[in-house]
Amino acid sequence: MAKFNVDSLFGVDVDFAYFNAIEIVAKLGLLKEVLGNKRVKGLMAQHGRKHRIVSIAARQVLLDYLKPVLDGKFMPFDEYYVDDALHTGRDQRYEAEEKFLFLMLSIARGKSVTGLKRLGERTSTREARAFYGKGLSLYKYLRQELNDHTRDYIQRYKERQSGVVPEQETQQAPADSNTTSTPTPRKSKPVVKKPTNNEPTPFAKEVATALALQAQASQLIAEQAQLATTGTPVDLDAFKTLCARLIDSYRRNPHALMCVRHIQNSDDYIAEHSFACAVLSCSLAHALKLDDRYVGAVTLGGLLFDIGRFRLPKPLTHKAGKLSDAEFSLMRKHLQFGESLLRYNQSMPKVVYQMIWDHHEREDGAGYPNGKVGSEISAYGKIGAIVDAYDAMTSEQTFKAPLTPTQAQEKLKAESGLAFDTNVLNAFLSHLGSVPVGSCVELSNGRLGFVLTLNARQQPSLVRQVYSLTNKSYIVATDVAIDKVAGTRIQQVVLPADYNLRFIDHIA
Repeated sequence: MAKFNVDSLFGVDVDFAYFNAIEIVAKLGLLKEVLGNKRVKGLMAQHGRKHRIVSIAARQVLLDYLKPVLDGKFMPFDEYYVDDALHTGRDQRYEAEEKFLFLMLSIARGKSVTGLKRLGERTSTREARAFYGKGLSLYKYLRQELNDHTRDYIQRYKERQSGVVPEQETQQAPADSNTTSTPTPRKSKPVVKKPTNNEPTPFAKEVATALALQAQASQLIAEQAQLATTGTPVDLDAFKTLCARLIDSYRRNPHALMCVRHIQNSDDYIAEHSFACAVLSCSLAHALKLDDRYVGAVTLGGLLFDIGRFRLPKPLTHKAGKLSDAEFSLMRKHLQFGESLLRYNQSMPKVVYQMIWDHHEREDGAGYPNGKVGSEISAYGKIGAIVDAYDAMTSEQTFKAPLTPTQAQEKLKAESGLAFDTNVLNAFLSHLGSVPVGSCVELSNGRLGFVLTLNARQQPSLVRQVYSLTNKSYIVATDVAIDKVAGTRIQQVVLPADYNLRFIDHIA
């Protein structure tokens, strides 16, 4: 087998704006070696050259072929290198290596070279160049990256080939590159339906479970974030088990979790915000009618997309007032911190990373870290952006009072199509209802109360009465089902602060 010559890439344009594995293979001049592989040829004969499984197999074969080069020595990282400069001598070799390494990262991660460079961290080749000196295998690292990014699809492909999963269900898998459209609803039922614990339960009973879940989630994420800083992989099974229990609770009575997610202690804000985002992500996934697999992945992503904030200094995360430019720059690093905390876990779903990197992107390009616009943002990032903003608006923090749910809805509507995807936002707002859980309302009987549950039409049902307007005094909390009791209706939504009321004091 002839050794690939990295120098052949000097002067070659490799800045692909989209990801296509076969085009990268062609750019490297290795079409014969890769497409001539027996396994790749067999898959092409079965599915055609453009099928995703062919692309994945070609990526695997390419990395295998280039193993001797990948595990060889590269020049040390040069932080002053400029890739659009005119290079001579030693810099020509460095340029060729830089292009080669970016192509290999593109193959492993399923992202375009342009997309990788837009991450803003030219140090993305620093780590790759250091493997040889540390006695480590760059080939094994990239092969593991490729496996992590394609494992779920390969599993579904194998199940489909064996007849376990219907054809149309596997077509919903995320593409090699970032997913950019809203995930499609499930079109077929699984062959085997797993038993669930989703029998409807009354609000009063389910809220106790929801409170316990919140406490467990806050403790788990704080402990795991601390452990991850030592290089210990996070306990993915524990997170998945928690999310499965959360989803079961939501399906038994969604309003219990939607109430409890309001309870946040500003000292433990990051952990409780993470739990709240998991609840809201679960709710939005149901609103979008996603397949069960995606409900679980999106819920997990909601729980973990802000885990990097645990690495930030507490004075920064608790600061009242506007951040300085330097402070904001540090705050933005929670995305990189989040990925670094999770990178030791080889089985972390790709959806989680998409939600980490994209939940601060905005439709009009005004977000960070990459200033993506519209369809460049992954569907899961669009979900993360909405739930993150809504929970931040409606949560009590050290530096601000919470907005009411209806106030937060109006702010989100004002940003529809600008900051947030219109279709995803409409699904979210519709599922919340026009008077969401947690809203303070004036009733026709002269009392104020908080909305605890909604009916099937997403209209207020159970309201907890806590204040008498007639006597201008607090009353013993009593619940009334306004959609079932004649003569009691909502007059208007009011600001609880005007009456010194807080929803979180009247949930349990």
